[in-house]
Amino acid sequence: MLWALVSVVFAVRAAWRGIARGTAPPAAFAQAIRVNLNTASVAQLMALPGVGRVRAEAIVLHRVRHGAFARVEELQRVDGIGPATVASLRPFLRVPSTVGAVARSGR
Repeated sequence: MLWALVSVVFAVRAAWRGIARGTAPPAAFAQAIRVNLNTASVAQLMALPGVGRVRAEAIVLHRVRHGAFARVEELQRVDGIGPATVASLRPFLRVPSTVGAVARSGR
């Protein structure tokens, strides 16, 4: 598990360096590093470009206090995160739909 997290950290940083230099990562690579905003740990969020410990902890705390995110845009409700940050993180985040899961569980 730790090895996988370390691999993701290096992959995200490598991709971010490529983006910062003006070269985009391959599409398959970008899909492989998407993080579920509703289940990601502080460590997983810190692997994202521009997210340090304080910002990652704020995201997790907001999720605990207010419930799961329905859309990536809701990340703007977290203190210290604005539209520009959401736009830069969007390629690395996903918020899976839970509607189908609730219907299948019989609730």
